[in-house]
Parts: sequence; structure tokens; C-alpha cells
Amino acid sequence: FVVLLYIATERLSWLLFGITLFVSGAFFAYQVFNHVALRVDTWLDAGRYYDSGESYQLMEGLFGLASGGILGSGLGQGLPARVPYASTDFIVAAIGEKLGLTGLMAVLLLYAILVERGLRTAIAVRDPFGKLLAAGLAFSMALQVFVVVGGVTGLIPLTGLTTPFLSYGGSSLVANWALIALLLRISDSARRPRPAPGGRPST
Repeated sequence: FVVLLYIATERLSWLLFGITLFVSGAFFAYQVFNHVALRVDTWLDAGRYYDSGESYQLMEGLFGLASGGILGSGLGQGLPARVPYASTDFIVAAIGEKLGLTGLMAVLLLYAILVERGLRTAIAVRDPFGKLLAAGLAFSMALQVFVVVGGVTGLIPLTGLTTPFLSYGGSSLVANWALIALLLRISDSARRPRPAPGGRPST
């Protein structure tokens, strides 16, 4: 929402205002809600909570990424049961364990290409609504991938979002394919020639 406000108005103050509200809300949630505080504490010091099981999923995911190394253990090899929830929340860690850093970076590069094409569509389309829609859809995918990968790798506190096109879940898959379909439709509209004054498209 804040990003779309920034795109529509081109005012940096909206981004600063949104970041301020987010930091304030996050601090309030940390102070008030116990499960939020526990999630942040396990993120800051995962090893301390490993024996109690609070950070078991995060630590095992990191162990899986570490065992994958640069090139990975290979498909069908390694320890497939090491990574918890390998088909849903921690599928990124499972890919890193099987394909290594190289394979995981290749997957992230494919996501980056999707987001880049979506943003390029937003720049090219002439319709203001289509511009905002394409930019919002592209940024929502980028944000979702960042939250998932950041949580699994320990960059940010862990969440339960699905990884687009990878995690098990039918509704997530349908929603992400609908997102791609909308971007394709907007891209097709952006590539069509401008209509002539008489109503016929120019050649």
C-alpha cells in the first residue's frame, strides 16, 4: 500500500511515514504479544532456544543450507528428512540442501526476472490503473519471496508464508498464477499500438 502511494504521488515522505508506522507497530507487538516476542527472541539468538524446541525449525533449516554447501548434495541424495516442513515453509532450505548455494541463487534469479518484467510492464503501460496494478503485483511477489527467504536464512524473523510456485498449497498456486496472468494481460495492453484518432489502431 505504501509503495503504491509512493508510485502514485512520487513523494518520498510516504515511504518514511510507512517505515515509521511499521517500526512503531513492530515494537508495540513485541512488547504486548508473547508469541511475537518469542519469535523475535528466537531469531536474535536461535541457538539459545534450540534445546527447548522453540527454534528447532529455524536451526534445522540453517543446518540443511549449510550441509548443501556450494553445489548441494544432489537430487535424491543427502538428508531429506533433516529439513522440517520441506514441502511448505522451508522448501527454500530444502532446495539449498539439494542444489546448494548455486541452485538456490538460480531459483532466486528466476524470481528476480519475474519481478523485473512486472516492473518493466508497469513502466511501459499507458493506463494509470494498469501501471499501479502491475507495480503492486510485482512488488507483492518480491515482498513475499523476501519474507520467506529472509525468514529461512535468518535475515528476518521467521514467518509462515508460502514460496510462490514452490510451496505445497493449491490456493497459493492459483493466486500466484492469477498474478502472472494479470501481468501478462497488462503487458499485452502495453505493447499494443496507440489507437488512431479515428478509433482504429495505428500500424
